[in-house]
Amino acid sequence: MKRNLCHGILALALIAVPGMGQSVQPQRDLNITPVTGGFLVENDSEHGARGMWCAAGHYAQTIGAASPKQRIYVAEARTPGLGQRSAVAFTLDPSGLATQPAFIVGASFRQTGSSMSVQHALSICNALRGAGR
Repeated sequence: MKRNLCHGILALALIAVPGMGQSVQPQRDLNITPVTGGFLVENDSEHGARGMWCAAGHYAQTIGAASPKQRIYVAEARTPGLGQRSAVAFTLDPSGLATQPAFIVGASFRQTGSSMSVQHALSICNALRGAGR
């Protein structure tokens, strides 16, 4: 019951906030910030890359991704290295990107143009919930 109430409040927040141009908090301490041409997803220290793709999928769906097959793209790659904590820039527009599917979720942020469908990103959310996270 408490969890359903939290999800309901979260859904309302996700619908209202993007139109106001403020940060969105789809999961615990994870912030999403709209930027020109896309959005930034802060590092998810609890779930790593899977949590970030999940958040990107939720946000894409919230801002009106027309289809579950709509792809989400890494707009700006992270510098390789251990302990990356910077936000990742995503976009729904592949213009100017050398696109490829994200095969290894953890390494996907190191390659501009890595992508997955909104549906795939949301399935990662389901997997995280199914694992009790």
